Amino acid sequence: MTSYLGSKDAVAGLVTMAIGAGVAIAASDYGMGTPRQMGPGFFPVVLGGLMAFVGVLILFGALRDREALPDVPWRPLVVMPLAILAFALLLPRTGLGPAGVVTVLLAGMAQRGRPGVSLWLLAALLVPAVWLLFARLLGVPVPFIAWTF
Repeated sequence: MTSYLGSKDAVAGLVTMAIGAGVAIAASDYGMGTPRQMGPGFFPVVLGGLMAFVGVLILFGALRDREALPDVPWRPLVVMPLAILAFALLLPRTGLGPAGVVTVLLAGMAQRGRPGVSLWLLAALLVPAVWLLFARLLGVPVPFIAWTF
């Protein structure tokens, strides 16, 4: 049996409360107005307060169900942001072709046991299709290959 604060619902309630309270606090700098003539801060403060209240209800619901937290999949949480960062750094220097291939290969490493041949095939089909969509059909000025280091 897991502890109360280590349960899945307790963590969800705490996170919901924190986000709701953060929204309400951040929006409290705006003018509130009145319910009849609402200011720019009225709606976000009310919604943030309601969200915090829902978080409290979820937290109380965690008293009944103490389901343990699942294991955190660290590999995708680390690899996917690195793939996005690599794409952002490589795109202006190498163009969409090489940057896209590197991104697909890095993102494929997030899943264990993914064969390399399927990743290369995915990159070979996906990257030209994305370039045709964005560069040709939508007119986004991105070169397929550009070597500017």
